[in-house]
Amino acid sequence: MPITDYKNYFFSMIDIKNIDPSPYQHRKHFDENRLRELGASITRDGLIEPVIVRPQKNGKYQLIAGERRLRAIKDYTDMTVIQAKIADVGDLQARRISAAENLLREDLSTIESIEATIEIIDVEMGKDPAYLTAGKTPLERVVKLLLKLDSIRVSKDRGSMVSRELDDLFHKFMEQVESIFKNLPKPLKWRSFLNNDLILLTDIPLHVRNASVKHDLNKSQTKALAKLEQVSGKVFQEIIQKGFIPFKDQKNNHLPKLALNELSAREIQAFAEDLEKTDKKTEQKHDNGHRDFSTQIMAALMTRLGIPHARIAQRLNIHRETISKYARKNHEIFNKIHQEFKNRSPVPDIAQKYFIPQALAWSVILEEKTDQERFKALNWGLRTWDNWYFNDADHRFGDDWPGRIPAQLVAHTLFYFTKENDLVFDPMAGGGVVADTCLAFNRRCWSFDLLDRMNTRPEIEPFLWDPENLVWPVPAAKKPDLSFFDPPYFKKMAEHYMKGSISGFSKAKYLKFFKDLFSLMREHAKPSSRIAFLNADFRNFQSIPAFDEKPENAILLLEYAKLLENCGWKITHLIDCPLSTERFTGNIVTHMQAKRTLGIIRRTLIIGKL
Repeated sequence: MPITDYKNYFFSMIDIKNIDPSPYQHRKHFDENRLRELGASITRDGLIEPVIVRPQKNGKYQLIAGERRLRAIKDYTDMTVIQAKIADVGDLQARRISAAENLLREDLSTIESIEATIEIIDVEMGKDPAYLTAGKTPLERVVKLLLKLDSIRVSKDRGSMVSRELDDLFHKFMEQVESIFKNLPKPLKWRSFLNNDLILLTDIPLHVRNASVKHDLNKSQTKALAKLEQVSGKVFQEIIQKGFIPFKDQKNNHLPKLALNELSAREIQAFAEDLEKTDKKTEQKHDNGHRDFSTQIMAALMTRLGIPHARIAQRLNIHRETISKYARKNHEIFNKIHQEFKNRSPVPDIAQKYFIPQALAWSVILEEKTDQERFKALNWGLRTWDNWYFNDADHRFGDDWPGRIPAQLVAHTLFYFTKENDLVFDPMAGGGVVADTCLAFNRRCWSFDLLDRMNTRPEIEPFLWDPENLVWPVPAAKKPDLSFFDPPYFKKMAEHYMKGSISGFSKAKYLKFFKDLFSLMREHAKPSSRIAFLNADFRNFQSIPAFDEKPENAILLLEYAKLLENCGWKITHLIDCPLSTERFTGNIVTHMQAKRTLGIIRRTLIIGKL
């Protein structure tokens, strides 16, 4: 049965004063100019489509669908009555009708369409009591259901064992879900909705979503706007108020104004990236002009990461007593940061005002929060299944770096496999995503990397993992609770890494390096220690048909798992963290199809314990 079919209704003229608003309305923004135009049209031509209401016990009616028409009549006509379709339906059916009618509207925004779709799914699935236990809100329930189904599907596709309980759950709900999506007013594929639509509600802040609705942005434009808000909350607010981005030509003259929804996502993204580059240059100038202050902040950052004062003093070339003096000054700054945040100042602006890394600002703001509250404050959805797919790296955490991983991935690892104040060891820190995320989640972190960036990354100590003579970089007594290991992947982006990077090793040398390092890590672990190793399959698939690939040229994740087990680590979890497919452009995909080439997006986080 189509989702908008319902019986038991009749038509009547109703006094508009007797119609109460709908509790199921998903439309958040009503453009006054369009309402005025609609009011004029109704005055001239009459109401073409009646509103839908249902009777209430108090003799009044509750609106189900048609709020825009009702508002236009109330505010921009002299009419006192309205034609209505009166439907005798319960709460669930009223929700269903409201959501379905909204989806049929051409002028419903992207965010509102996603919310209406969630409402329909929740109503349909809500007939099953087991589904209703999955979360407190429709969004929580729908996200958990679809993630669970997708996780089971992935496990089945790769030939992994699935318990009978999960298999029964899969068959119980899959047919229902596919039927619901097929019968939506605008049919969708459920996996596409999970991967491309739901993230707009789970990963994008509410005020950005509200701006998207107000300016009628599509999915790509909304994601680009979220990037802009992350770069500068202040500039974001100015642009939302004005409704346009002040582009300039090469001669610094203002270009013609275009409404936000007239700009492509690429144009909004480019503006955000240019603004980010400008901010970085400004921050560098501030650092050069405030060297003493910069050292003070460096000491605060390293202290919060649990690095011993003796090591901080040596790294910053200061006396240990100076660190204590800095602590008192930093306490005053941190109190001001708390107050700024309470006054609703955006975190990027706070960080810029006090010349501190944004991750340190988040550390101060979130220090009294629980992990789940931290996820919420950072606008990250908390995944409860073993498929952690994130479209973009969160630029607030970590530097622009080859192979940069999403901070959300690190945060999930901390949530499930560590507790507050645990020590995390990052042997190949790269852009510092792990250290920054540990700051926000109140974990200690010691980080090491080939490149010494004293002025921008004092917490990442320079260290060479010499394959001919592997040694441990910290005192033997300092044993980590978790070693998070995201190494340069074999042969991938080798030209972007420093000379000496393991990415350029031969296959035999690359695998031997890990064998020796895994063994060294085991020697310096405690009974409760965990290892989290992130890597991807390597196959030399470029321009080669999948049938002709040679296994001797590949390194699959299975080999890393075997190495870990042979070195004394017991594998406890294999978590899918897929790479983005954006690098596979239309032309590349066409070429791969012609060649029968099979690309790689599989990336897995391997968790091990002693």
